[in-house]
Amino acid sequence: MSQRTVEEYLESIGALEERESPVSTSSIAQLLGLSLASVSEMLHRLSEKGLVDYTPYGGASLTEEGRRRFLKLTRRHRLWEVFLNRHLGIGWEDVYQEACNLEHATSDQVAERLARFLDNPKVCPHGSPIPTRNQKLPKATGVPLPHLEVGQVGKVACIINERDSQLLHYLTSLGLIPGAELKVLEKASFDGTLTIEVNNSTKAVGPQAASFITVELI
Repeated sequence: MSQRTVEEYLESIGALEERESPVSTSSIAQLLGLSLASVSEMLHRLSEKGLVDYTPYGGASLTEEGRRRFLKLTRRHRLWEVFLNRHLGIGWEDVYQEACNLEHATSDQVAERLARFLDNPKVCPHGSPIPTRNQKLPKATGVPLPHLEVGQVGKVACIINERDSQLLHYLTSLGLIPGAELKVLEKASFDGTLTIEVNNSTKAVGPQAASFITVELI
């Protein structure tokens, strides 16, 4: 079991804990693109290392040590995303994987110098909060886009599925990027598809894509 594999599991569980707790084996398998059997075996091994509390068929959650490591990794990852987007011009849709490659080779010293160089940013290009140096994770703002009612106006706060570059490119084509203002014009009763106004254009957004968008009401 490589260190990188351990870290990728901790990051995945930590990210999923923001939506469900404990995190189901199937959610982890779907996020990582692995079989249920492989994930179950890995969760047993992480449990033995004291990084995860795991109950078969009951789900998994990070221990105190597992969460400490998750927050350190997340801080490094999101700082690199800011650097890659802001200073190297890599699109917000494509910085995730590049930041993954860098975070595992980043020391504490480099991470803190990077934070100072970037003037201690609060959020990554996807709008997700960056853990502080003392490993506190600011509370994410906003509500899921599907929760808005017809006529409500909001500003895109965060895209919570930053792994899926195809989804992010699709949202960019709709103008649904962090900071964009939108208005809900219609909600389809049969499947939840939203008709919204963004950048003076009318767009249709399916329920699955909308579920990954959080919005601050205006």
